[in-house]
Amino acid sequence: MKKHIIPSLIAAAALSNATLHAESIYEVYKLAKQNDPGLRAAAATYKAQRESVSVAKGSLYPSISFNAELGYDEVDSPSVAYGDLSNTLALSLDYPIYSPALNYAVDAVELGSESAGVSFSNSEEDLALTTLNEYFNLLIAQSSLQTTEALVKSTASQLDRVKKQYEVGLASVTDLQDAQAEYDAVRVTELSARSDVSYAQKALYQRTGKELTSIPQLSEDYPISVDPNMTVDSLISKARRDNKELRILSLSVESAENNISIQKANGRTPTVAITGSLSRTDNDYDIASTSYRDGVTNVASIALGVSVPLYSGGSINASVRQASAEAESAVEQRASSLQAIELNIRSLYLDLQTSVAQISAQQQLIRSRTSALEATKAGYDVGTRNLVELLDAQSNLYDAQNTYEQYRYNFILTKLSLLEATGDLTEEKIKELDKWLVVKI
Repeated sequence: MKKHIIPSLIAAAALSNATLHAESIYEVYKLAKQNDPGLRAAAATYKAQRESVSVAKGSLYPSISFNAELGYDEVDSPSVAYGDLSNTLALSLDYPIYSPALNYAVDAVELGSESAGVSFSNSEEDLALTTLNEYFNLLIAQSSLQTTEALVKSTASQLDRVKKQYEVGLASVTDLQDAQAEYDAVRVTELSARSDVSYAQKALYQRTGKELTSIPQLSEDYPISVDPNMTVDSLISKARRDNKELRILSLSVESAENNISIQKANGRTPTVAITGSLSRTDNDYDIASTSYRDGVTNVASIALGVSVPLYSGGSINASVRQASAEAESAVEQRASSLQAIELNIRSLYLDLQTSVAQISAQQQLIRSRTSALEATKAGYDVGTRNLVELLDAQSNLYDAQNTYEQYRYNFILTKLSLLEATGDLTEEKIKELDKWLVVKI
């Protein structure tokens, strides 16, 4: 019998550890990063764009190529007939020593690479916000389910009490029916709450590739307040500097303006290049002649070439005007996006302030409804209040408690959206938030 004790204790300890372990919000985010194909695609795009910079810069350096040829020529004419076995080795050089268009083209590729890097960072930030929203949606669903389960338990207790009173003639059939109807109603609500939890779990499973069964809850000590040093103007200033979408649009403007320079350079500036070649040809004729002798011929050449565009049917000026219009469009798109981001920040800041006030008011409402329920219970016990009033008071209290929890979670979601809008939703911020998520036993 004793030999079963130790394995049992080990199994119990393992079960206890599995129960206590909860997926932290940072762990969930790391799982999402590993599982998200869109983020991997953005990383691959960024890697490809970085390599394209090296490819583009290669056009600014000398281009050297080697050619080799082995051939046989046979000539049969009235004046001469011969065969020639020859082999040729050659090196060629092409070096653009002055080409503004090439330099601007390299700048364009570098801007594209930088934009891909910012896009990758933006994809990480978007994934973080989406994952955190889904995480807290699960917390909200779990909180609603817990409140509903408590209401079901309380309503079931009231129903049992009314049944016993009805059996001894202390309650009417109407009271019994009211209690049963209220119990059935909250049971339906419980089923809906369980469905919401299941859906939120499925969403996180889709995001992380892992079934998450244990999620911590927000600590009651989490501070619900707005930093007094935080202002709308400071948030907008930070967004102008760090918002990823604005940064991408600013790079688009730089790229469009650089394209104007490219079009001007292509049509109005000269290109200077050094070209050269070295070749060695070995001939082996099958006849002896003073005109055709066996042996090696070496040829070397070097040249400095200048190419100046003069006229291209009006397409040069048209290309410049087109690039200018595209640059103007990019500037206006950035301005439009900036207006939308500023409006979003003002709205989020107002929502944050409103949430603080709502949570404070909701706390007072919970205290008032707790007192109202106690008074209604006392009145019901002495016969001055009826069962419907008691059930309503009980339902009102649980509804206030559920709304309070939702306000708290929505406060956090608003803060996260504000961090994303200002380009400050980093892994450090996620880890800071993790400290306020605790496992409730």
